[in-house]
Amino acid sequence: MKAANNKLTEANKIKDEYIIQSLYGKSEYLQRLESLYKLINRKIAARQYDDLRNITKESDLRKERENMYSSFDDTFFKLFPDFIEEYNKLFQPEDAIKLNPSKGLIPEIRIFALIRLGITDSERIARFLNYSVNTINTYKTKVKNKSIVANDQFEQHIMAIPTFSGY
Repeated sequence: MKAANNKLTEANKIKDEYIIQSLYGKSEYLQRLESLYKLINRKIAARQYDDLRNITKESDLRKERENMYSSFDDTFFKLFPDFIEEYNKLFQPEDAIKLNPSKGLIPEIRIFALIRLGITDSERIARFLNYSVNTINTYKTKVKNKSIVANDQFEQHIMAIPTFSGY
């Protein structure tokens, strides 16, 4: 009973942290979107169509996605500050991940971070990371094959990585 309560408490803390982060992120995004709509309306009224084309460049979408990943990474590390250390225990030392903190998480780690949060459906992970389901499954298989843990046990080990001890 106590173990079940601890799991529920952990799940609630994770959800609370991500709900707060999500609301904050969506609020910021809506503000940027509102500014963009105002700018687009002004450009349409002024018949500045070439300017409109420049406004909608894909680089802005890439920047939005990078901001989303950065926010995800920051929130994840608040909840699981020892995740990389614990993750690396599942591999031989030469296969351990060495992250550059200024670059954020790499795709393989982000996949298993999502799994640790309880998002196990490859299609949902693929949508979040903007990859194909095949790419997600390839990453997962590649990582599991390097692990010192049996492939069918790997995700259970990921799920056992504890949250911040304050939770």
